[in-house]
Amino acid sequence: MSSSSVLGVIPARYGSTRFPGKPLAPLLGRPMIAWVFQQAKKVLRHVVVATDDKRIQRAVQQFGGVAIMTPRSCQSGTDRMYHVSKKMKARYYANIQGDEPLLHPRTIEKTVALALKRKKISTAATHLTSRDLMDPHVVKVVTNQDGEALYFSRTTPVTRSKGAIPPGLYKHLGIYVYPKEDLGKFVRYPIAPLEKSERLEQMRALHYGLPICVALTKFDSVGVDTPKDLRQTEKWLKRKLKK
Repeated sequence: MSSSSVLGVIPARYGSTRFPGKPLAPLLGRPMIAWVFQQAKKVLRHVVVATDDKRIQRAVQQFGGVAIMTPRSCQSGTDRMYHVSKKMKARYYANIQGDEPLLHPRTIEKTVALALKRKKISTAATHLTSRDLMDPHVVKVVTNQDGEALYFSRTTPVTRSKGAIPPGLYKHLGIYVYPKEDLGKFVRYPIAPLEKSERLEQMRALHYGLPICVALTKFDSVGVDTPKDLRQTEKWLKRKLKK
């Protein structure tokens, strides 16, 4: 099975609480969503943006992308991806976060390859720094010996020993790849208790027994949640483009 059997879906909503209009925020003269789309297309043949706003749809069409309108009632990016799956057929669906323009193509590639190999939900993680460990905005993932997720948390889920990062604890990155069947199961399950308390929807999959395999990558990524994050991302991109 090749990556042509995978549909990349970039959920993008306009009404972010902390950063309204975030997908269209200019990043080096282009909307941020265009950078995410560009990274995904380096790996996947088929990529669409799932949105609930005509302004985002028009912007995507202007840079040559495909945008699918989804209901405003969707509670999450996974819900938007499920609506896309009812219109566009694939065997696997890759949920690529619309606010991670620095997500490396190699990370996308490894996460897709793992899902295809294991035929399970997959996600990605990278090295965790001591600073990340204490940052509530950085989601952590604990893995077992088989490389599957045991737990996700915004807090520190395990106790450090003499300041060291415990084995199996990583920084979670914003991508998921779902087999079509598991995507259908996930959206039909009720919200799980730990999903609500951690404010992390991936806890729903673990609660109901859907394994999540974790692809490890050396490439870090940073989510853009605020205008300040956007400015920092722009500085990083400028340095990268000068090399």
